Amino acid sequence: MSNLNTSYIGLRDDLVKYIEGSHLKILDVGCATGTNGKYLLDQKIAAMVVGVEYNDLMAKDASKYYDEVFVGDLNSDEFVERITKQKVKFDYILFGDVLEHLINPLDVLKKLKTLLNSDGKVIISVPNIAHLELFIQVFVKGTWPKNKRGIFDSTHLRWFTKYDIHQLVKDANLNVIQYEPKLRARDAIGSKFGFWTKILRWVKKDWVTFQHILVCGHVK
Repeated sequence: MSNLNTSYIGLRDDLVKYIEGSHLKILDVGCATGTNGKYLLDQKIAAMVVGVEYNDLMAKDASKYYDEVFVGDLNSDEFVERITKQKVKFDYILFGDVLEHLINPLDVLKKLKTLLNSDGKVIISVPNIAHLELFIQVFVKGTWPKNKRGIFDSTHLRWFTKYDIHQLVKDANLNVIQYEPKLRARDAIGSKFGFWTKILRWVKKDWVTFQHILVCGHVK
């Protein structure tokens, strides 16, 4: 497991905190090594967790806890169709930093939401491309970094501002129930808010929003 990117295998407490209830059925899209599902099962919040994962090694680890793990590429229509053939309906579907890695995130979101029960919720997190970091890297340093994590993760295929991710959810015929801007001064993990970034946080919070987190439900 030492060769796996540690940025993607930890507990997403910023997402699971929005899961309410007990003995739930949960679809964890981009489940990595299964940390989220194991926590939800251990806490009796979930009775059943199904995962979707691209990386074989991560999926193998997640399968120790999950009822089933679909291993494949969400950019494949055939793979997505195989997932949607399940008869079970889920109380929650998690998309923890997944949509930005897809060629057509709207199509995948629309197809997988068919697995959501009538009162179910979709929890989404995506990086915010309108963060201060974009200005620093592109306009000051004159480069578009290709990093292993964060806003400039080299595997990103799509980029979202606050408006963009809200529009994507609307286009998927979902309704935003809760929105949380996850704040960070810079892209670097553990970065602190100094004098200038505190001012930016006061002037326009979007500029220091590192991730958009949305809890969504069916439009009724």
